[in-house]
Amino acid sequence: MPSLFNREVSSYKVDVFKSSTLNYIRAIRLNLKPTDSAAAHTVSIRFYSAPGNDWVSIGANFSTIQMNLDRYDDMYHILQAEKPVYFTAYELGNPSIRFAGLTTDSKAIGEGFRDADAA
Repeated sequence: MPSLFNREVSSYKVDVFKSSTLNYIRAIRLNLKPTDSAAAHTVSIRFYSAPGNDWVSIGANFSTIQMNLDRYDDMYHILQAEKPVYFTAYELGNPSIRFAGLTTDSKAIGEGFRDADAA
């Protein structure tokens, strides 16, 4: 089965909308960098009130992921605040084990905001 493992995100596009024909209201489109063994790839992450059971669809150059609407803010924040960001998605086995998510490189402890009372 196809998979996208730890592919670096080169850019992204955010959509927030209302539609009479689509049953999702937000989307994030990721452009993944090519690697030595894989071409560039685009992933459309669509945010639903209730995603379907078959929520991972990985194609040769374009993939679609369905996620719960409550995951949108977390994913958007990672894309805004972190660099580099990596995307992983897969569907394995029967019955299927599905996964899709973003991750960052390892970060140093204490890298975040500085405390106002820190010396």
